[in-house]
Amino acid sequence: MGCLSQLFGILFFAFLFRAVAWLVRELFGGGSGGSDAGRTDAPSEAAMRQRLKYVYHLMALLGKIAKADGRVSEREIAGVERIFRELQLSGEMLQLAQEAFREGKAAPGTWRESAQALADLCGNFEVRVVTFRFLARVACAEGDLPPPAREILLGAAQIFGLPLALVQLILRPMMGGFGSGERQRAHQPRVDTAAQRARDLALLGLSANATAEEIKRAYRQKVKELHPDRLQAQGLPESLLKQASDRMAEINAAYERLK
Repeated sequence: MGCLSQLFGILFFAFLFRAVAWLVRELFGGGSGGSDAGRTDAPSEAAMRQRLKYVYHLMALLGKIAKADGRVSEREIAGVERIFRELQLSGEMLQLAQEAFREGKAAPGTWRESAQALADLCGNFEVRVVTFRFLARVACAEGDLPPPAREILLGAAQIFGLPLALVQLILRPMMGGFGSGERQRAHQPRVDTAAQRARDLALLGLSANATAEEIKRAYRQKVKELHPDRLQAQGLPESLLKQASDRMAEINAAYERLK
C-alpha cells in the first residue's frame, strides 16, 4: 500500500504540474499546441503582406520624388540605396523595392495616390513621421528642395497629417534651412528659451499654446505609438524599429525640456 500511495502521489503532482503549466501558457503565452500552432501562421502571412505593401508604396513614392524635376541624380540614388540597407531589404523584398522605385520614376505625376496608400498603411502618427523622414532625405539629397520635389513632399506631409512646424524641423537640418529659416538664424545666433520651447512642442506635434496637461497627454500617446510591440503588430518592417527608437529619443529629450 505504501508503494501504491507513493505512485498515486507522484501521478497527482505530475497532473497538477501539467495543469498549472497549461494555465500559465493560456494566460500569458497564448497557447502552444494543437490548434494554437495554426493560429501563429496567419498573422505572419498577414504581416508579410503588410510589409510588402509598405515597401512597395514607400519606394514608389521615393521614385516619384527623385524624378520630380525630370532627372534622378547620383545623390538621390545613393540616398535610396541607403534606405534599402537601413530597411535590411534582400531577396524578393529588395527586387520588389527596386521595381517599385522604377515604376515611381516612370509616373511621377501620380504621387497623390502613392502618398495616400502609404498613409493608410502607416498605423499611427509616429509611423508617418518616421516614413516622412525617408521621403525628406531623398527630396533633399542635393542639399536643397527643388520646387517639383517640394510640391510632392509637402503634399505628402499634408496627407500624412503632419503639422507644418514639425515638417520644418525635419527639413531644416537636411537642407541648411527651410524657406527664410536660414536668414533668420543668421540674425539669431543664440537659441532663446521661447524658440527652444516652440521647437520642442513642434516635435510633439503641439501648438505653441499647448497646456501642461496636453503636453503630458501627447507624450504618453507617442510612447504608446512608438512601442516596439505595437509597431511589430502593424506588420511593418522590423528594421523600422531603429528609426522609431531615434524618434523616441528625440521626443524624450523634448519632453524633458518641457517639464
